[in-house]
Amino acid sequence: MTLQEQELSLKDYVAVIGRRKKIILLVFVIAIIGSAVLSFVLPPVYQVESTIKIGQIVDLSTFEKTPIESALATSQFLQGSEVLGDAIRDLKLPFTLKELRKRISAEPVRQEEDLVEIRIEMSRPHQALNIADYLVNRLKERHQQTKQLHENKSEILARYDEHIAALTEQLKGIEQAESGIVATYGEQVEEINRQQSIIEANRQEIVAEYDERIRGINEQLPEIRGDIAEVKEDLKKMMEVSQPLSEADARLLVGYMGDVKGKEERYDSLLKQRRDAQTRKAELLATNQAQYNSLKDALRAVQMKKTELLRNEEEQYDTLMKEKREAELEKTRLQSLETAKMYTSEVIVPPKEPEEPIRPNRPLNIVVAAVIGLVVGLGLAFSLESLEKAQ
Repeated sequence: MTLQEQELSLKDYVAVIGRRKKIILLVFVIAIIGSAVLSFVLPPVYQVESTIKIGQIVDLSTFEKTPIESALATSQFLQGSEVLGDAIRDLKLPFTLKELRKRISAEPVRQEEDLVEIRIEMSRPHQALNIADYLVNRLKERHQQTKQLHENKSEILARYDEHIAALTEQLKGIEQAESGIVATYGEQVEEINRQQSIIEANRQEIVAEYDERIRGINEQLPEIRGDIAEVKEDLKKMMEVSQPLSEADARLLVGYMGDVKGKEERYDSLLKQRRDAQTRKAELLATNQAQYNSLKDALRAVQMKKTELLRNEEEQYDTLMKEKREAELEKTRLQSLETAKMYTSEVIVPPKEPEEPIRPNRPLNIVVAAVIGLVVGLGLAFSLESLEKAQ
């Protein structure tokens, strides 16, 4: 499409608007007048808002702070039949229960566990304010009654004192238990050390006794070995003599041979005694070492058990001490609070009588009606123009 064709098209549109300006203006004026009349005819709607923060109570069994009730439960209470029925009766409202419930909204505030927002919409601002005040007061009375059922400042302080005293007694018990553990296991360690000392002394006695016995045997062996060698040498010399032995020499030879045999038997006996002594020494030392090792294992087990028990006692002590400090801190904070202000529900945004209605919004309605009237008028103008050209 060329620039000239575009200019002709725009001129055509302007020409159509010029020719149909009466229809456009008529529709435009009718829309404005209709919106204005409707805005003034419709009854005004006034809105009152209020935000309530749900208080907390102290659970005397756990000493934990908990909400008086959930935000959802609060919302359900404010829109419940009992409260709304009492409001209709006490405030003499000209509504049924169903009609009043439509005009009241009570919802939990998003992402908040203890905030509830109330909205009241009425045709009269003072009436909306009275209903909002009534609901707020009923909720505060409900929460106050719940709080009084669960907590009393003097009672809570007494319970804190009892709780702190009980924790103190438990801490003393742990200290006494630690002392008992140290004493008991100290005695066991001392007894094991004493037995180890005895075993060590026995080992030294065993070593000394058998070393002395073996040393005595070793001292006899060279002497007997020398005697045997000497006798054997004499026998050898006598056997080397070629002449016949006399009766005396023969008896001497027999005596020498018996002496050699006796000394050899004595030598073998001493060797056996030395081997037995060495074997017995090794066995006794092995038994002694096994007993010593057993006592060392027992000592390590006792020390580990003592360390474990003391660590457990210390952990319990630290836990109880932390709980005691928290209880003392809460008690101190509780003493500094006034009973009337303690954990009570409060109105964060109090209800106020509105000065302007939220509906109908007359300026906005007129502007919207004007825009709609202009669009409808233009559409009607171009539609009529198209029909005439088609004919």
